[in-house]
This record gives sequence, C-alpha cells and structure tokens, in this order.
Amino acid sequence: MTSARHDWITLHRIRFPVPVSVTERSFPTAPGASVWRFCPHQSVGADGLLTRRSDVWGAFGIWPERDAAEAVIDDPATAMPWLSETVAAWHCLAVPISHRGKVNWRGEVEDGTAIRATAQDPGGAMMIVTTAGFDSVTDEVLPRIKRFIAGVSEVLDWYGTLPSNLRRAVFNGGHDGREGFTLSLWSSDEAMLEAAYHPGRHRARMDDSRAGLLMDRSSFTRLRAVRSHGDWNGDPFAELEEGLLT
Repeated sequence: MTSARHDWITLHRIRFPVPVSVTERSFPTAPGASVWRFCPHQSVGADGLLTRRSDVWGAFGIWPERDAAEAVIDDPATAMPWLSETVAAWHCLAVPISHRGKVNWRGEVEDGTAIRATAQDPGGAMMIVTTAGFDSVTDEVLPRIKRFIAGVSEVLDWYGTLPSNLRRAVFNGGHDGREGFTLSLWSSDEAMLEAAYHPGRHRARMDDSRAGLLMDRSSFTRLRAVRSHGDWNGDPFAELEEGLLT
C-alpha cells in the first residue's frame, strides 16, 4: 500500500469554550490539503434551518501523501493554530477503502472521484463519512432542506441508542456552497451495515431520498482508522479495544 495510489484522510473534532458562528469567524485552509472542510456541528434553529453556530466544530482533510497527513496528526496546531483556543480536541488518521457518489468539496460537483480509495483494505476500526448537497436554496427547495435537517438529527439520535455506534457527528458546510460531512465510528463492519441498510431510522431516510424528498446529491466513504489521539468525550478507539479484550 503506497501513498501514490490513494489519498489519506485526517479527521478532527474540537470544542470551543463558547459557540462560534460561521458569520462571525473564518478559518484558513490547512496548507497542503487537496480538500479541507472545517464546519460547525449541526445546530437547528426555531425555523427548522441551520444556525451554523456551535461550540463543537469538525475538520475533514484529504491529503495526497501520507507524510503530509501524518504531520497534521503529529502536530495539528500547525495546521489549525486556533487549537490554542479550544477546550477539547480529537484527531484521527484514516485510509479510505471506498468512495461513491456526488459531492462538491472543490468548487464543482465530482461524481465518484473526490477521494482516491486504496485497492487493498488494511482492516481496522470502521468509520463512515457521508455528504449531502442541494443544487439551489430557494423557497421551493426549503421544505426539502428542512425535512433533510430533521432527518439527520433523527438518525444521529437513533445512532446514539445503538451500542455498536461509538461516536457520531454532523458538521454542516458554511456559506460557500460546498458540503460539510457526517462522521460515524462503529464497533464492527457488520454493525455499521446493520444500522445503515436494515430497517431503522437511517434506512427510512434513504427511502425518502430515493423518492426525491430530500437532497439532490450525496456521497458515502468508508475509512479505516490508522491511529488517533485526543478527547472526543473520551477515547472512542480505546473503548473499542477494551470491549474486544473483555
């Protein structure tokens, strides 16, 4: 497995001491990343739309070389100097093993080509990144957007009841028209497949999507965690290892 044949992914979840809004604060792109998304966690207003304001933010980086991705995990403050302002941070290096669907991360919609996945699955803890996007934001589209936002919250709440789901989050894009991402961590491949495709809240929302009731485009990426450090309400992968040993 060589870095020339696939991308490397870094994932980050941080918490500020107070909520931060995309309209009040902007953050630079991490140098060297082919894609860098830094977005607030989903927060829904009384109107059913996103406030784009949260104390929890998440970052997703795509790197063409392992060395560059490793450097961000080893020294995340260089890529994200605002870490000095935060009260908690979690960082993870991952390998993409599959990527499908349409996503706008680079200023145009890419269909199945936004991430170069490895041809050989190295094994390890499973993580899922998904995206969703709309072609326009008009009064006619707003009911679908609200339905989608409510569905995401419903699915995350449901995931939280599943022992197999270690962590989950959705980080919404800003005002640049490009997608954010959802991130979920799972105890096993089988548990992820059961939650995603068998009858349940996620499957119901997928059926809504196929019926044209939700987003205009979406993507799905499976990743293997290589290593992580920091605090995401504890250490999720340490919890996984402890569970396997007991």
